[in-house]
Amino acid sequence: MFVVGQEQQKVFAHRCVLACRCQAFRGMLSQAPVGSQDSSSSAPPQEPFILGNVQPEVFLAVIEFLYTNSVTLNSHIALEVLTSSVEYGLQDLCKV
Repeated sequence: MFVVGQEQQKVFAHRCVLACRCQAFRGMLSQAPVGSQDSSSSAPPQEPFILGNVQPEVFLAVIEFLYTNSVTLNSHIALEVLTSSVEYGLQDLCKV
């Protein structure tokens, strides 16, 4: 789970999708403890990743791209999405 922006909006995404599609997320997620693989254990819930400097709408656009390889942008967030795509090393998103 990610907590995004000053609004502290919760955003859920699959770790495997993020790690497969983005080297930056792979590094971020590999540093976080995964917990036990045994479903019968009562492993503590994972701590959320706090991304306070990203607007939720921008982060959701990045997540949409990682899941679908396409993204719907408006002029309000286009520059911020470009900035995030450079920060996360998403060259294909930079081309959009």
